[in-house]
Amino acid sequence: MRSTMADACRSVVSSWWELDKFGENAGLLRDRFLRVAVKDKKNHPPARNNLFEAMCQSLVQSKEIYAAAYRRQESALKNIKSKGLFSTDGRMVIGLGGENVLETGLTLNHTYGTPMIPGTALKGLAAHYCHHAWEAADEKFKLGGEHHQTIFGTTEDSGHIIFHDAWITPESLEGSLQLDVMTPHHGEYYSDKNGLTPPTDFDEPNPVTFLSVVGTFHVAVSCDVSGPDGDEWAERVFGLLSEALLDWGIGGKTNAGYGRLVLEGREERGAQSSAGAELEAEPSSEGLDLQKSQKPAPPAAKKLKYKKGDTVEVTKVVDPKEKRGASYFMADDGIGGLVVLGTPPSIEIGQKTRLEINGVMEKEGLYNFSAIGAKREPPRRSRDKRGRR
Repeated sequence: MRSTMADACRSVVSSWWELDKFGENAGLLRDRFLRVAVKDKKNHPPARNNLFEAMCQSLVQSKEIYAAAYRRQESALKNIKSKGLFSTDGRMVIGLGGENVLETGLTLNHTYGTPMIPGTALKGLAAHYCHHAWEAADEKFKLGGEHHQTIFGTTEDSGHIIFHDAWITPESLEGSLQLDVMTPHHGEYYSDKNGLTPPTDFDEPNPVTFLSVVGTFHVAVSCDVSGPDGDEWAERVFGLLSEALLDWGIGGKTNAGYGRLVLEGREERGAQSSAGAELEAEPSSEGLDLQKSQKPAPPAAKKLKYKKGDTVEVTKVVDPKEKRGASYFMADDGIGGLVVLGTPPSIEIGQKTRLEINGVMEKEGLYNFSAIGAKREPPRRSRDKRGRR
């Protein structure tokens, strides 16, 4: 009975495709209009690509009605001061791991089927960045700290800063969905729950298509405390979020360069959101239990103090990007980096040791460390099967 119902639904979907009628909601197309069964290995790839193309065309048809909705949303946020337009630097994919029939998700506005960045995703990124990047300047910014709880809340309280959903601008809607591809090479290794299948160079690559996003998004942050106090809190957090979107990116595949967003007119806003700005008044509001503390200010921009070859005292800290936390250390000038040569010291987070500066990356604001005395071995010439070089 279930198979018959599924076949009947696909028959209706196929007739829709034959009429060449594309709907206006890309999310509805993705979730309900795949023409063949997912397990149909022969016909699924072309049907999947056709569906992606239909989703892209649907954005063109929905532009007029979405523009009206966007203007209404923009009007609702007109009194918010901490807002701006962020453009993707490359591509972005939000909700890649979301469940759907295509196995590669993408977060779309439920009503209009347009790309968006959920406010919850923005809040999560800002909270994580605050804990790892700003904690070095002031422990009040770390998870559980005074400023962190004021901004992001606790399990009992949601915090005083509101992160609004970021809608894509109507001008960048057309062409915002881009067909992308990733190629896993070790499918059997990842799917083997017993861990008996090794990843080898003989594994067959499996290209998987998915949709990524380019465009400009309207990002807004507000505070539930009215007046100048709330506005200043919101402006600080907007600066924090701007840094996080630029430095870390948002969504999936950020280690591969996805998800970076740049605030338009960033130089003009420098005085408002730059690091180290001092705020004298304390935020307060009647009827709200807003913590009495100096307003959070981003850490001051720091220059790299040391040069290659220097031996410095460092502290073991958590890697902000969680790539190789076991080898991430921070020098006493507040600049961190990875141990790229030699064996990283086996110490606990927070303990100190001494390392050598192996390299300086001024643009990224990072050091490359090496164990003291470690030397890079010269490359060895390979041997053939008879042992000849």
